Amino acid sequence: MDKPPRLLMWNYSAKEQENLQSILKEVGAPHAVPIEKTQGTLTLKEIIHLEMQSDEEFASEEKVLLFYNIPPKGVHFLLNLFKTRDLPRPIYAVVTEHSINWPFSVLLEHLIEERNAMTARQASQEPA
Repeated sequence: MDKPPRLLMWNYSAKEQENLQSILKEVGAPHAVPIEKTQGTLTLKEIIHLEMQSDEEFASEEKVLLFYNIPPKGVHFLLNLFKTRDLPRPIYAVVTEHSINWPFSVLLEHLIEERNAMTARQASQEPA
């Protein structure tokens, strides 16, 4: 993981991208790069390191923001900042040595499953 720190965003509108970039610039954080529909079936490594495209398009209505090569302290700072701003509430994840080899579409499927399992656990723990 030797590329400069950055955020990768999926399914952000042009206005949402503009707002996010403005906030990142304001605090001196790394810029965000959109993952294009033609990159959705590629591995994160192919997207980040090779900037590849595919003939196959991927679609999902989920919004995702991935942190690449950003130290944990920076991730926590940004997550706390995003809570205070008018931004979408995506699925957040950190690109790891393991997940960088996954196709984005597979990672997204896994992230959705994790979110749904956590939501179900929380619902089962709430008093009736």
